[in-house]
Amino acid sequence: MDDSWGTLLRYGDETGATRDIASRAARPWLLYFFAPLLLMGVAASLIAGHYRLFFYKLIGFGLYYLAARCVERGNLEALLYEKAAVARAPRPPCRTLGAAALFATAAFLGMTVNGASWFQSLFVGAVTAAGVLLFYGTDPMEDKLPETEGDINASHLFDTLQEARERLEAIERSKADVEDRELAVLLDETVHQAERILRAIENDPALLRLARKFLVVYVEGIAEVMARYGRLKEKGIDEATRERLATLLREANERFEKEREKLERGDRFDLEVQIDAMRELLKQ
Repeated sequence: MDDSWGTLLRYGDETGATRDIASRAARPWLLYFFAPLLLMGVAASLIAGHYRLFFYKLIGFGLYYLAARCVERGNLEALLYEKAAVARAPRPPCRTLGAAALFATAAFLGMTVNGASWFQSLFVGAVTAAGVLLFYGTDPMEDKLPETEGDINASHLFDTLQEARERLEAIERSKADVEDRELAVLLDETVHQAERILRAIENDPALLRLARKFLVVYVEGIAEVMARYGRLKEKGIDEATRERLATLLREANERFEKEREKLERGDRFDLEVQIDAMRELLKQ
């Protein structure tokens, strides 16, 4: 997967073709393959007038569908976890919950529909659940942090990155109000540059202090600029105001493209200087 795909995955809110790709990648096709067979059994009992069996099979189908959905959610969360440099362990552990639901499905149907003993039903349920976990894998259990020197407050780091991405999503939503083509393209580039800086911070959690400063000055600053744009738009934006906004976004993108390259080479100090310079630029 390329970087843009990884970025969209980490946002957790894919749209269009990307959402379809994510859904297909996470979907437990094997489980969904057997779902129509169970549903046909439910329909057959109803048509035959075996209402007690129909009721039992309907409950079993509901448990099975719940299991499939849990496994799908667990697969997607595991995919996000695998692609991210920094991530919380998925909670709740959806694959495990899906396996538990399949255990309940097999045991319940065995005792109510097939007339098997409780021991046989529980055994088949346990084998089914184990097979699902072996096939799809277990849920990641530990928070994911790259190795770094010194102690890093993982919770603070996760919260900072999450807050930054929420701000970026707000900027993305503000694009709906931008009718000017050039400004929309510049805004796309701004979000892209910010995400690349965040990825650099993910890869080096020692930059946590800079991450907070970057969030407050750059991301929140751009979000505030776009909020002001929305307010001005209602009154009408003249060419001079539009050009100032375009210049601000263009300069921000150029600065942070250069600083991102330096950051990836391990130079942390110029970024802090540029953040301070950006603070003054955003005040204009």
